[in-house]
Amino acid sequence: MELNTTPEVDEMPSSPIDASEPVNCDPTQPPTMLWNIKATDKSAIYDDLGVNDLEGIKAPPKSLRHPPQLRHHTTPTDNVTLTQQLGNPGDGPIPVLTTPSSSTRSDTDHIHNGTSCSCKRRLLDEINSTDSFACLADEILLHILKWLPLTKLSHCSRVCKRWYRLAFDELLWRRIDLSSKQFFAGILGNILQRGPVAVKLSRAKIEEPVFSLNYRHKAKKQCNKLRNGKQSITTKVQYLDLSACDVSTSTLQEIIKSCPPLRKLSLESCMVNVSVLTCVGQKAQELEELNLSMCEGVIDYGMMQLLVNTPNLTSLNLAWTSLNKQTLTTLTDNIPTNLEKLNLSGCGRNLEDNTVDQILHKCPKLRELDISDSPSVSEAIFSSLVGHGNIQYLALNRCYSLHYSYLEQLAGLQSLRALDVFSLVPDAAYESVTELFPGVIFNAHPYSAIARPCIKKKDYIWGIKCYE
Repeated sequence: MELNTTPEVDEMPSSPIDASEPVNCDPTQPPTMLWNIKATDKSAIYDDLGVNDLEGIKAPPKSLRHPPQLRHHTTPTDNVTLTQQLGNPGDGPIPVLTTPSSSTRSDTDHIHNGTSCSCKRRLLDEINSTDSFACLADEILLHILKWLPLTKLSHCSRVCKRWYRLAFDELLWRRIDLSSKQFFAGILGNILQRGPVAVKLSRAKIEEPVFSLNYRHKAKKQCNKLRNGKQSITTKVQYLDLSACDVSTSTLQEIIKSCPPLRKLSLESCMVNVSVLTCVGQKAQELEELNLSMCEGVIDYGMMQLLVNTPNLTSLNLAWTSLNKQTLTTLTDNIPTNLEKLNLSGCGRNLEDNTVDQILHKCPKLRELDISDSPSVSEAIFSSLVGHGNIQYLALNRCYSLHYSYLEQLAGLQSLRALDVFSLVPDAAYESVTELFPGVIFNAHPYSAIARPCIKKKDYIWGIKCYE
């Protein structure tokens, strides 16, 4: 009996793959598979694997495939299945779907409002279809712009012609604070021509010329008149604070000449001369308050030119201006009769009793007088003060020729409301002296407020709030 040496092999099940179909065995080519499976068997296999049929899945909606700004590009239709897009597994490598780059996009991909435009233009048109500010009246816009600082107003003027006109409206520039700023040639003049009424320029640095000849805004004939001095620039400034400014005397004259309606002026700690004082008297004839404290260059002729042309002057501060006897004599000879407040502190021994008596005699409306740091003043002036009858505030600080016991003579001055006697009354006698003046405030003003623009609030000048 012949033995069969071939091992027994279980009978192989019939393959679902059709053997008549050629199979790609080329190693250089990617492998391929043929899916000739019955639909019933295919669904059973998919159920065992826990997957779904790709042919049953439709492509995602168009809104999920592209952002709104790219929807106009060509995309597969909604009724195309994912299998039709990717192809069958036996069709070779899967094609890669690409989106047109920005460099290949056409500027006329769609029609918008009857004309061809790009995606960016269409998106901007949809966002900026209406200008909200165009619906507002000029008055409302001015009330909105007034809350902005001056630098932001200058930025807003670059938006359009309307905003340029509104940003430089006089309503927004009436009270401005430009302290501690530096102004190159022509910059300050452009600001002063915007119609401000109150200007604070303390500690500012101003370069000349203040007003530049700009041919862009002025006619050529007008520029020639300005250059030749036949025509001058006028502003609306009435309150001007130039305290401690870094400015030349010629620049001061140029600024003052442009402010004929000036009512209150402060030149504290500035260098002045006869020309500046003459310019103040001739150009600012409506001047009411003038602060020249700690100024250098105040002499007799300049004092005369100043006082003769300012009859409406009511408040004058000449503290620490190194006035000599001749200048004080000129002051008493030409002092305005309407003067109500006067500060002559720091005159030293040049201020004597007869000078004070003449001032009290020529100024019947005088209410506030400061003659501190005048060691030559004696108690002889007390009779003139009591006879004047209108003095409400008196400062005698560091007048060492006065003895505190003579202050009793001022008890007859019924109009007195405040008295400053720093370093004059010793602490032991302070209480007994104050008892002689019921209702009078003692030593409440260490610094004089006569004609000074700012005392406590730094953003105010003469009680007017200024904005940066």
